[in-house]
Amino acid sequence: MNDDGTMARLPDLQIYAAQHGLKIGTIADLIEYRSRNESLVEKIGSRPMQTAFGEFTAHAFRDKPSRELHLALVKGSWQPDDVVDARVHEPLSILDLLEVNRSLHSWSLDASLRHIARQGKGVAVLLNCGESAAELLEQFEGTARPAQAPERGRMDLRTYGVGAQILRECGVQKMRLLGQPRRMPSMTGYGLETVGYLAKQEEPKE
Repeated sequence: MNDDGTMARLPDLQIYAAQHGLKIGTIADLIEYRSRNESLVEKIGSRPMQTAFGEFTAHAFRDKPSRELHLALVKGSWQPDDVVDARVHEPLSILDLLEVNRSLHSWSLDASLRHIARQGKGVAVLLNCGESAAELLEQFEGTARPAQAPERGRMDLRTYGVGAQILRECGVQKMRLLGQPRRMPSMTGYGLETVGYLAKQEEPKE
């Protein structure tokens, strides 16, 4: 806090740090250090997977804190500077696998895989968030009334970190996210750059 009780911003902190011989670190610096020296995920297996949209390489990752299993479906290959279309699908529900063109997500799972298959390269990360029986029932009943999207509040910063580290493990550095622009923690510390978003209505028609 400043002497007048207001919140100290970066310029204020720089002056204060210089006066007292202190160092300044940013949140992005902290994320970068921890992501370089720690990992929230471990890859436990890979295999080809034939989907309704062609063959992908499926990678299974275990989330170390929660022990949940997450999947990444990868299509094609790319160079480090290439922009890769990516979809982080969360929270994943069994209904996403059964019901075509679900309205609970900006991009349904089938639309995401279809788009990536058309592009010839890309990644779909399927985050398993431990869907409870009550949450599954709520989504199931949503087919008979206006559907409500899963509550975003339960997707915490750790979830963003898990998704980011899985993308990095899949070789993504620059990405165009399939979805609506949204406020999210900086991906810089994870070695990722978001260059844009692709809304569902922009998907080319057959």
